[in-house]
Amino acid sequence: MEIRKAHFYYFGLDFPYWYSIAQAEKESRCRHSVLSTDGIGSEGFAQITYRWWKDKLEKEGITEIKSMPNHARAQAFINKYEYDRTRCKKLFEMYQRYNGGALVSRELALAGSCRWGDGRKVCKRKTVCVWLTSQGCKQYRDACDINYEYSLRIYEAGQKYRGGSDSLAYQYW
Repeated sequence: MEIRKAHFYYFGLDFPYWYSIAQAEKESRCRHSVLSTDGIGSEGFAQITYRWWKDKLEKEGITEIKSMPNHARAQAFINKYEYDRTRCKKLFEMYQRYNGGALVSRELALAGSCRWGDGRKVCKRKTVCVWLTSQGCKQYRDACDINYEYSLRIYEAGQKYRGGSDSLAYQYW
């Protein structure tokens, strides 16, 4: 309810909020009390790193993200912030920006396309450690795979939370 309400506030009533519920599932299995082990301090169901977003969130009147309503508002605000900076005005690009920064927009520009697959084809990023133990890194993954799978998984998970039809104003692909 909070995620839907917050996204309606920032995007309008035709926003397909079910993808942002799926985003919370992907980030934390929808658990609000989660503090990430990512080493950067991400917290809550949307895994927001408050210290990175503090100034922008405070200007928006969001002074903490511990409460569910404020966390949902912060998630919606960040999604809208990223959406406003997308090259293609597609939700997959917004969610990938949330997850991995602006590189996806650069990749789409390089591809000369707004298609997910075309961006993925030109993506060249580092291999990153995804399983670190006291003995060192046990598993590496391509950062392109991680970021492009993120939007795909949100789309797929969003189907079970679907509350209507996708909007022409907010296209996923």
